[in-house]
Amino acid sequence: MTTVRYAGEAGSERVLLVPVVRGRFGPAASYVRLPGFAGEEWTASVATPVGPDSTWAVETVTLSVAASLNDATRDAWRAVRALISDSGLRRVIDQELR
Repeated sequence: MTTVRYAGEAGSERVLLVPVVRGRFGPAASYVRLPGFAGEEWTASVATPVGPDSTWAVETVTLSVAASLNDATRDAWRAVRALISDSGLRRVIDQELR
């Protein structure tokens, strides 16, 4: 999972989670929109593994899944869903993928 931070409207900091998994053919490509992006600067963290104990704020997961722009990114969220044990976050991912 990679964390993307950027400035939103009115200077507020926005955070998106972007799952990245190896693609079936070639490198993985996760594409997301940056809702409320109001600038030119953003940062992305080094990817970290997702496991059963991984947890994030519900609001961040909701925004992050909804920001997915391609099938590879949505498939990566499905893979994340299968790895985490938090049933609340699993439901959020399911709802946003519909």
